[in-house]
Amino acid sequence: MRRVVRAAGPLVETSAPSGLVEPATAHYLTNRYAAFQRELAFPQTADPGTWQCWRRRLRAALRKKLTLGAFGPVPEPEPEILESERCAGYTRHKIRYQTLPGSWVPAYLLIPERRGPLPAAICPHGHVPGAKENVVGLTDPVGVAYGHELARRGVVVLAPDNAGMGERDVPGPGRPASGCQLAWVRLNQMGLDLTGLRIFDLMAGVSLLARYGAVDARRIGCAGLSGGCWLSQVLTALDRRVRAVVLSGFFTTFAQTTWHGHCVCHHPFGIGAICDMPDVSALIAPRPQFVESGISDTNYPVRPAYEMVQQAYELVGNPKELALHRYRGGHMFNGRRSIPWLVGQLMQ
Repeated sequence: MRRVVRAAGPLVETSAPSGLVEPATAHYLTNRYAAFQRELAFPQTADPGTWQCWRRRLRAALRKKLTLGAFGPVPEPEPEILESERCAGYTRHKIRYQTLPGSWVPAYLLIPERRGPLPAAICPHGHVPGAKENVVGLTDPVGVAYGHELARRGVVVLAPDNAGMGERDVPGPGRPASGCQLAWVRLNQMGLDLTGLRIFDLMAGVSLLARYGAVDARRIGCAGLSGGCWLSQVLTALDRRVRAVVLSGFFTTFAQTTWHGHCVCHHPFGIGAICDMPDVSALIAPRPQFVESGISDTNYPVRPAYEMVQQAYELVGNPKELALHRYRGGHMFNGRRSIPWLVGQLMQ
């Protein structure tokens, strides 16, 4: 995996001599990364058999890196309704459900006032104030409240709190660290991964939707912003029950983001050794995915990741199933094109 650069300057620090004069570890790591190659980059061929083999190998490698097997079988949780409120065109239920013994997920379940069976979408939140409340419009959204907008258009929506965030954050005013950091460190001590736990919870959420009476299990989608984009990308790559996905605000490469730090929850141990983020999106192909990226969102550059995934879709023979909207603005869920696109995909 070679270093990725853009016209504005290097996305990884330029190579520099390291040694007694400049002993900074960062210089050594930058020089080492310049020649680094990922093990399971998507195939540079149109051969279906090669792609089938690659998909099987990368899914197995990702599941191992994310320690998904250690969490056990994905459950079909029974939601407990805590409160309900009628909204414009749908009912919003505050629910909770258990995914592992003692691990409870608070969430909102939005049920449109239409006859079923209906399409559904799971909507992970990003690193935003309010967590799941931001997705359904109970706090000022970062852009649009995409869960709310989907429900208004007739899609059943599940908006859960990520592990270590929202109501699942570290309690109390004197907390020692952020919920992400504390959850990552404690899971790491047990040989487990935080992205893996979050993906496990989201898979359980897909199971909840699939068996919910109002939902057509063949028409389940996903949408997420920022950290929720990362989770949506990985979930859709690993869970083939997800039919279509919207990826907002974090469609990029590791060299352009996590190489520079970012939240620790985006750092599964050694994931860059097997793949880059565009390889994860290539694993989704040929299923439909829609990418949206703000022109001013320079912290998460969409190129060259989009062109890499575009090549993958061309190789598998479905180039029209990948779409991109560059909008004027920064790090937010725009939704002007992506939400109607997802509704159209799920209403088919």
